[in-house]
Amino acid sequence: MLIGENVRLRPVTPDDAQLLADWFSDPEYLGDHFNIWPMTRHQWEQLLAKDDAPDTRRYLIIDRESESPTGTAGYMNPFTLPKIYKGTELWWHVHPEFRRRGIATQAVCLLANHLFNATPIARIQATIVVGNGISCRVAEAAGMQREGIYRKVAFVHGRYVDMYLYAIVRDDWKDEGSYRKGRKPF
Repeated sequence: MLIGENVRLRPVTPDDAQLLADWFSDPEYLGDHFNIWPMTRHQWEQLLAKDDAPDTRRYLIIDRESESPTGTAGYMNPFTLPKIYKGTELWWHVHPEFRRRGIATQAVCLLANHLFNATPIARIQATIVVGNGISCRVAEAAGMQREGIYRKVAFVHGRYVDMYLYAIVRDDWKDEGSYRKGRKPF
């Protein structure tokens, strides 16, 4: 479990399957910049019962005061040739009821800091649909720099969209003390 200023990240378990089925089937939760095939509670239970690869994790973002789930976050290896290409991709979603409170920024900072502090990874990245300014600001607040654009790479709501590529590398992070000094408390 990762504990931050106002949120904590706890690994998702099969007990969370109904919540995930509800959230990831809700167009309001998914928003304008993301869509997936809905999954049932049973499908989530099956998925979560499997052991993830060591480079993939899913977390619930929990409000520390109310102990309520406020969103999801995680990371994965985005590369099909992981022995050649190295990196970790972060993702996040905050429930509409809790958006614009800095929750995603805290979760992303916690994950990025933890990954650099506890693993030998050299690069953390995020891909964000062009037009999703809020997620761009989250990535930037976590120290990521915009590196480029993937053109027409994702199919979202009936059309192919461009996505920004954001990243922070270990040299940008330096160490936990330096990283924390450069951002709001997380």
